[in-house]
Amino acid sequence: MRIIHTFIGMFIAFIGLSLLNITIDAAIRNMMVKVYGILLISIGVFYLKKMAKMGK
Repeated sequence: MRIIHTFIGMFIAFIGLSLLNITIDAAIRNMMVKVYGILLISIGVFYLKKMAKMGK
C-alpha cells in the first residue's frame, strides 16, 4: 500500500513539473500554467511527506 501512495505522490509531482516546462504564447495563460505547476508540485511533496510520516 505504501508503494502505491509513493507512486501517486510522485505522479502528482511529475505532472506539476511537466506543467512548469510548458510554454504557451499568451502570457497570462503561461503564468496560470506555471502557478498550477507549482501548486501541483507542492501538493505532491506534501502528500509524500504525509505518507512518509504515516509509515513510521
